[in-house]
Amino acid sequence: MKGKRKLKDSSLVALILESLLFVLTSPPLTSLNFVVRELETDPLFNSGRGSALTEKGTVEMEASIMDGPKRRCGAVSGLTTVKNPISLARLVMDKTPHSYLGFAGAEEFARKQGVELVDNEYFITEDNVGMLKLAKEANSILFDYRIPTLTTCGGGAAMENQLQMNGLPISLYVPETVGCVVVDKQGHCAAATSTGGLMNKMTGRIGDSPLIGSGTYACDLVAVSCTGEGEAIIRSTLAREVAAVMEYKGLNLHEAVDYVIKTRLDEGKAGLIAVSKNGEVACGFNTTGMFRGCATEDGFLEVGVW
Repeated sequence: MKGKRKLKDSSLVALILESLLFVLTSPPLTSLNFVVRELETDPLFNSGRGSALTEKGTVEMEASIMDGPKRRCGAVSGLTTVKNPISLARLVMDKTPHSYLGFAGAEEFARKQGVELVDNEYFITEDNVGMLKLAKEANSILFDYRIPTLTTCGGGAAMENQLQMNGLPISLYVPETVGCVVVDKQGHCAAATSTGGLMNKMTGRIGDSPLIGSGTYACDLVAVSCTGEGEAIIRSTLAREVAAVMEYKGLNLHEAVDYVIKTRLDEGKAGLIAVSKNGEVACGFNTTGMFRGCATEDGFLEVGVW
């Protein structure tokens, strides 16, 4: 890896170490909020500042959070001024009778709750402006808008055939949605996901990340956060499928993750991270790579790409 990829790897290591202290001393939801807010603030990731741009050159963000024991959840989409979407998703869960708010209603709720708001320009980076231009010139959607070649997919592996989504061409596939899953000593699982979506996406497009059961899911057994081709994740209800095969097939976490990645995505490309109530940690993806990291209270630390 070179340049920004090295920085991203280093950022993950530092964040994981800092996050472990939160996990050991804070409830799972507090830990999730901390981790995802940090990632949303880092312009190297496709969430918060650094989010992918719509076809109109603006940012529309989405996020969700879910608490396993009672399956409480909160989700938001179409955000244009909320600095940290994941925190607003948490407020939807804690402060409203609803599970999901979007667009103008979500923005109004954010103002009423006094969350930090910024101009839309805050989220837009010079790199993303340049890559939106490339996407428009190619008349395509770019999944990873920082790799300057149209012959790669996954973590940068060459493809023989052009990747498609819902029958339409997309140029690259290295998703950078951010997510976090946590389990504490009591087996309390929780999950959160946040993203800016696809580069050059249609305005108003909603992906898998705010959809409970698709991009995010947590219950008394497991917590899951997904990344990748949102439309494929939505069709397969990927996050919920992990929990379902554990519950109904009796699979352990690693078996469940492997099963859903291999059998539920059809031709879609995606990945996920997951933890079980027993403290198992698993990830799965059918792309060449997926940025990920984990840490446990006994000192184990791992960051991976491929």
